[in-house]
Amino acid sequence: MQFEENIYAAWWKYVQYGEENVEIFDTRKNKEKRNLQKMKIPKFQKHLLKSDASLKNQLIGRSEIKEEKGKWQIPAELKTKIISEGGEALVFSENFGNCKTAVRIHLFDTFLFTDKFGYDKLSWKMHFETDYEKAAKSDESEKPNQMPKHENIIKNFVNIELFHKEDLKQEDCVGWITIMEKADEDLRTILKEEKIGIEERRIIADGIFDGFIYLWEIGIWHYDRKLENILLVNGIPKIIDFGLVRESTARSGYREMGYARKGSKFRSSVALSAATPGFANQGQFTFGNGYEVDNLWYFLFCSWETSWTLLYKPIDEKERMEIDKIVQKCNASSINEIKTNKKRQFISKITSIISIPSPSSHFCLNDANLTKSVHVSSLKQNATRCVNQDLQNVTKNVLDQKSSNLCVPISVTTLLRYAIEKDLGFENKSGHYSAERILSTLILIVYPRSMAGLNLNPNEEENEFQFNEIELLLERLCKKTYLMETGWNIIRKIYPEDKYQPEKSTCKFKKVLLHNNFIFTRPLTVTGAYLVPSEFIDGDFFPEEVLIHQMVLDRVDDSTAEYVIHNTSFGESGPVLRIAKENAYYTTDQRMMVMNAAGEFKFNGQNGEEWSLVNELVASTMKPKTWYLFPQAYSITLVPEVSAMATSSQSTKTEQNTFDAILSADPDMDSATQQLIISLLNEEEVPTSDAETIPRENQRIGFSKSDFVYASG
Repeated sequence: MQFEENIYAAWWKYVQYGEENVEIFDTRKNKEKRNLQKMKIPKFQKHLLKSDASLKNQLIGRSEIKEEKGKWQIPAELKTKIISEGGEALVFSENFGNCKTAVRIHLFDTFLFTDKFGYDKLSWKMHFETDYEKAAKSDESEKPNQMPKHENIIKNFVNIELFHKEDLKQEDCVGWITIMEKADEDLRTILKEEKIGIEERRIIADGIFDGFIYLWEIGIWHYDRKLENILLVNGIPKIIDFGLVRESTARSGYREMGYARKGSKFRSSVALSAATPGFANQGQFTFGNGYEVDNLWYFLFCSWETSWTLLYKPIDEKERMEIDKIVQKCNASSINEIKTNKKRQFISKITSIISIPSPSSHFCLNDANLTKSVHVSSLKQNATRCVNQDLQNVTKNVLDQKSSNLCVPISVTTLLRYAIEKDLGFENKSGHYSAERILSTLILIVYPRSMAGLNLNPNEEENEFQFNEIELLLERLCKKTYLMETGWNIIRKIYPEDKYQPEKSTCKFKKVLLHNNFIFTRPLTVTGAYLVPSEFIDGDFFPEEVLIHQMVLDRVDDSTAEYVIHNTSFGESGPVLRIAKENAYYTTDQRMMVMNAAGEFKFNGQNGEEWSLVNELVASTMKPKTWYLFPQAYSITLVPEVSAMATSSQSTKTEQNTFDAILSADPDMDSATQQLIISLLNEEEVPTSDAETIPRENQRIGFSKSDFVYASG
């Protein structure tokens, strides 16, 4: 849909349908709704409204719009031809005489795939590649009948635009059927299986670079630059998938031939509100562009596991120096300059594939299902179901993680928001540092995770297993990787202008132990264990299993001696849990389950701490449908840079001068903030542990007498 201003496609939060017109509204933080625009209802949307009259004359929130569910009903004769099968499109192979092609069926609303919308309701218009000129630079020609034509862009031979039959002027295209080049294989498969050497990689990289430069020159910005979207045809790389693009020319040939869709959404990058984990720019899902990502190039010149490790494994300075030596031997010291538009120089200089010894598999998204593009609007908090909960420190509106596997990053997001407000005194007046945006930055850029299942109409079958370990994520938040900044610094730049960002600061985490005499000081991320009993569901038997779930400790209620816990798994006891401090704690290490003289499974600390222990493999210790906490918990603290610098100084006078400078810069600073800065100036650095030593196969490790270590998924 085309709006009066393209940015409305990103701004609108509510929509209201009348009989003939539709209105869109914007809501700003702490402000009333305002009307952005009123327009005629397109024919296809009128058809949808006929199927549900209750949609008329009411405000519908953007985040309330559900995704369609269902499966493709593919004829048997077509199943062997399927190339890819997605939520919006189906691609299969087809031969036309001696010409081998791929056919894409892409409908822009999945309602069109259902029985409620039949073939008889469609009209169409066919376009042929031979009728269009090669697209010239966007400032050199205004001819509409142009289309992308380049060796490194997939060629669409024929494109059929689909319309509702009552759309007599054919103004609102609802889908495409496209006949295009058929490729041999995709770049992800080639690189993962490490089939090609450095020379072939350089040739492919040159071709990809040329293709993206050409698209930019003709007014197309491609925002889904992942490995799967590069195909090879006779060894020549071809850029595909133009679903996430921003197009600036409005040339009719681009949409008529299936390279760009019509409407304001595709004229503004932030309006796309979709991205692929590990290959996303902040500008696609926030209003800033503080951190740009161009990760495709790293995969081209590093071995598969090395790529993921250099991007996402937290390292110290010693490890960085060791990696530097390996990179230098490959003549690739400028690898960190790839994002500064020096790709061509890097491609020409590198002499061998970068491969480090013992790369980590923790960070690899090996399953292609985990790198599907996702709608970031799915992260919108479901506040209507869980507002004003009994929480005092963290947000009272609890996000339901539904069938996703994202409890670990959600808990870290909750703690980080608390630290931003309390440690830095930052007020999120603009709403840019919402839970939605912090979480999306965390799992799309900082520590890529699949968002499958986290939407308003989740398809649980999409929820593929992925490794989530709390201490590893905390290290990623606090430390740099070889190729990226600290996770916190990336999140801090969500808003593009420095003056509206949280102040520069260092992120630290600290491990503590919960016990019978535990004293609460600030919210913590905690791990819970929940025994799901064996049961029959629809005739199928499911054995008992222990659910391991990451949550947030909001406070200790001293009047009842209970932990009050922010829980994102609503299916197990709701959004707020209360667990007695005297309750038993869970361990996965059976070696700790030693019965004392009194017949109890207890462990005693050196300072009077006491833990009663349970484990599902030790009979009668763990009750079904009951939450048990792990003893280990973690806090997150943000230390302002000026405070950290003063702490490292050996001179009391220097510290005082620094503090005086802060006060003179802000004479209106309140006393509470002054005390906070004083305390931070004297705070000792909290060391972080090496989470990489935790073997993946032991992802749930119990605690021992020497240490307490755990991982959560």
